[in-house]
Amino acid sequence: MKRLLSVCIALFVIALTVTSVSALDYGCNVETVGDGIYLEELNTGIVVFEKNADVKMNPASTTKIMTYIIVSEKVSDFAATKVEITEDALSTLDPESSVMGLKDHIGESFSIKDLLYGLMLPSGNDAALVLATYVGNGDISAFVDLMNAKASELGCTNTHFNNPHGLYDANHYSTPRDMATITKRALTVKDFSEISNTVKYTPEGFDKPIVTTNYMIDKDGHNGDYYYPYAKGIKTGFTDEAGRCLISTAEKDGYTYLCVDLGAAYTFEEDVNYAMKDSANLYDWAFGNISSQVVFPTTSVVANIAVDNTKDNTTLDLVPKDDIKALLPTGYKTELITTQADIPDSVSAPVNQGSVIGTVDVYYDGTKIATAELCASANIDGATKSEQQAKADTENTIKFVLIIVFAVATVIIAVIVILVVKKARRKKREVQRHRRRYY
Repeated sequence: MKRLLSVCIALFVIALTVTSVSALDYGCNVETVGDGIYLEELNTGIVVFEKNADVKMNPASTTKIMTYIIVSEKVSDFAATKVEITEDALSTLDPESSVMGLKDHIGESFSIKDLLYGLMLPSGNDAALVLATYVGNGDISAFVDLMNAKASELGCTNTHFNNPHGLYDANHYSTPRDMATITKRALTVKDFSEISNTVKYTPEGFDKPIVTTNYMIDKDGHNGDYYYPYAKGIKTGFTDEAGRCLISTAEKDGYTYLCVDLGAAYTFEEDVNYAMKDSANLYDWAFGNISSQVVFPTTSVVANIAVDNTKDNTTLDLVPKDDIKALLPTGYKTELITTQADIPDSVSAPVNQGSVIGTVDVYYDGTKIATAELCASANIDGATKSEQQAKADTENTIKFVLIIVFAVATVIIAVIVILVVKKARRKKREVQRHRRRYY
């Protein structure tokens, strides 16, 4: 049952990802540094900006989002499940990489919950190795296989993981679009949103808290230079080869955006996190220049349809069941709005006002931006038996007259054809007699 539920959720995420691809140009004028960027409004699934979204890149520690997903699917109770820290589990740890500090706690046991905080906040590679070793039953490669299987299940065709932490490997890569898909899946799993949006947390047995590396949600981090009040999580990443990476969300005025920024150039001399600057600038642009607007109110006639079983040849106007809203640039051009209705050729009376008749797809400059239900704008009564009989008699009379006219026309045409053929034959015989006399 759990596996079936997991598959259903995955299919939903894949469908959401497919519908999120948008060719609509929202006119983004933000100059970005990141090599690959993907910006999507999550409530609508509309992609409002992308840059090299399908180019393979190293995701660095944003990899840990997938690590979290696999752990969440294999461990049911984060708080009660304890894992002992062993030297073997940390034997491949790069001592210069980011850690939560587990080497100081060899032989101690920590809950999965504490390890997940250590994975996401300080981007602990030690936590990633311990979690992967535990879930993989001592085999980290088995855990990585689970990561790749999940990526494939989610439809991430340009992703391949070679480790659970994201340290550089030539065969470890993803794309901004694939990482967005993975993150959207993560947002549905247990405690991910809460943990990834936490600034400080003290694991049991630690003397001091571990702190997030995401300065967009930390007022005190990096002197508050990158703090963004609308940001919510999610995960940073950095290696020399990958540059600065960041996956985050931001919420304001009912809009929620997901931004993936990979490969932002970084030097220790300059010490500027352009992935965070890119993301804040893109959020500001989106919040200030894109909004959900009513394209067709419930009073607007979007289509009409013939109604059978009425006294006269009646047609019915179809209107939206609810206001049709779409995420559009401020000052969009109304002349670029088009529709394509999916409705039957006709309906049969009686029809009740508000009854759903069909649907309509709404396009802006050729790109689908909304789908909505269409309903009857009024009540249409069916014809009485006497009215139906009178209408049927009239229709039968018309049919009879048309048959007679057709039959008469057919006879006339046949007679004309016969006369023409006879005339042609006579003329042919006269020509032949003339030739015989000549020779």
